[in-house]
Amino acid sequence: MSPEHEPSEREHAAWERVRSAATGMNHHQAKVALDDARKAAADPSSPGRQTLDARAEADEWERITDTLADHAGSYDPATDPFVQGQLAALTHRAQAPAQRR
Repeated sequence: MSPEHEPSEREHAAWERVRSAATGMNHHQAKVALDDARKAAADPSSPGRQTLDARAEADEWERITDTLADHAGSYDPATDPFVQGQLAALTHRAQAPAQRR
């Protein structure tokens, strides 16, 4: 994702689905899910919106698999630095208009 690209609500929803499904998975389990997601994203018979969702899901599975590659435990969004950074940014954006008043 380029810095000038703001993720859509659909991408955020796809990421949330993946994070929910990945919670509690180890690296091996996430890798299997990533392989399945890549197959779904490459399916030429999928309509455009489904393909975009499948790509967003595959991208998130890849990120989570990479996160778990050097982690012996299971996935938890509460300890995922990327997710926590997103939450902090959302909180900051929500507080910014109130601070301008």
